[in-house]
Amino acid sequence: MPVKSKKTKLTVVEKIAELTENKQDAELSAFLNDQYPQDISEAIENLKDEDRVYCFNLIGFDLTAKVLAELNTDNQMILLNAIGLEKIAPIIAQMDVDDATDLIINLPEDKKSELLKILPDPIQQAHVQELIHYPPESAGGIMSTDFLKLRSDMTIHLAFNYVRRQAAEYKFQIYYLYVVDNNNKLVGIISLQDLICAPPYDLVANHMDTEVITSKVVDDQETVANTMSKYDLIVIPVTDDENSLKGIVTIDDVVDILNKETTEDIYQGSGISDAFPSDELISGKVAYAVRARFPWLLLTLFGQTIAAIIISLFDKTISSVPIAVSFMPLLSGLSGNIGGQTATIIVRGLVTGDIDLKNTLKHIFHELKIGLLLGTTCALITGLIAWKLHDLPILGLVVAFALTCSMVVGVLLGTIFPMLLQFFKKDPATASSPLITTILDILTFTFYLTIISTTLKYLR
Repeated sequence: MPVKSKKTKLTVVEKIAELTENKQDAELSAFLNDQYPQDISEAIENLKDEDRVYCFNLIGFDLTAKVLAELNTDNQMILLNAIGLEKIAPIIAQMDVDDATDLIINLPEDKKSELLKILPDPIQQAHVQELIHYPPESAGGIMSTDFLKLRSDMTIHLAFNYVRRQAAEYKFQIYYLYVVDNNNKLVGIISLQDLICAPPYDLVANHMDTEVITSKVVDDQETVANTMSKYDLIVIPVTDDENSLKGIVTIDDVVDILNKETTEDIYQGSGISDAFPSDELISGKVAYAVRARFPWLLLTLFGQTIAAIIISLFDKTISSVPIAVSFMPLLSGLSGNIGGQTATIIVRGLVTGDIDLKNTLKHIFHELKIGLLLGTTCALITGLIAWKLHDLPILGLVVAFALTCSMVVGVLLGTIFPMLLQFFKKDPATASSPLITTILDILTFTFYLTIISTTLKYLR
């Protein structure tokens, strides 16, 4: 099948929508079964609920599992409820174990138990029952059990024949072959190329690599992704505390993880809850988007209300020196900006492992020096502008001093907040820019107006 351009993909989606709307069964079925599952799932997600079921029912059986795996959770549930467990169980049996687990784990407990009982493949059933007990975002929760393992005492000839039989039967992608002892302990790894090139009657143990980078089943998925990225791996074996081989995580899973984690960090950094799927925030129910965005807006509302109350407490000062008020948005904007910049850099460093909590003081002083340099530079420019605009040197000095202090505090908050969250095992991305900006506004306005009140006689 030829590779389709972005333009062709859009045409595929539109064509499926048109054929679905006109209920052209034969033409739609023929067209669907000649497309990539990713394009079909994209088209289905843009249809009405009843049309999604109608369209899905016209897809050939060999393709349905791939399409179902590409759909988001809500659409999977819509199809499952409409088609029924009995009819969808054979389709799920064709899915990769990790994809099937992701679908089943989102079911209500009664349906989950029922579906597990009627899965036609007992091997897949056993693997799914094992995987659903791991946290969804752990290495155990995302790993696949579709891999081949060899014993170290096998001959190359025996191992090669075994691999040929297994590959023909299960038809999954073979990256590496994992070598275990009689207790299923991982002892080495051998590539398919090395297996083919080795002398037929030599032992597997003589050609395997014993230095294997692994992940533990309890590791967070982001840790797994970072490890694979660091060592340029296309697959990583997953073991338990006894070094028993449990599964593998492949590069396609890592791409999905990094995309998901990056999206979560961007949303959380903007004050948007990560409790809802990103596609639902864009094209899903309005209620989802409102519920995801409202909590942080409400927190900001309360915070800015406090800031407004603080400003009102200095009403006499403001009425005496109204020109001083004109610089408050500038103070708020610059301090909030540098606080947000710092938080973004620190969060990213914590996620990638470039920042280690063992060196917390080092990173705090590093960012503090940057904050002082940037704050002083901006303060000198702003102070000079204030002086020349109003011909008041003392005003320029007050604005410059307040701006330097607020920007330094912004850097400190942007540095310390994410690190504290990381220390307490929380996602550092929740130290969002709206939170830092709100706190900075309260502190900046209080500090600035207090200085103005103190120097009032020099500003009139």
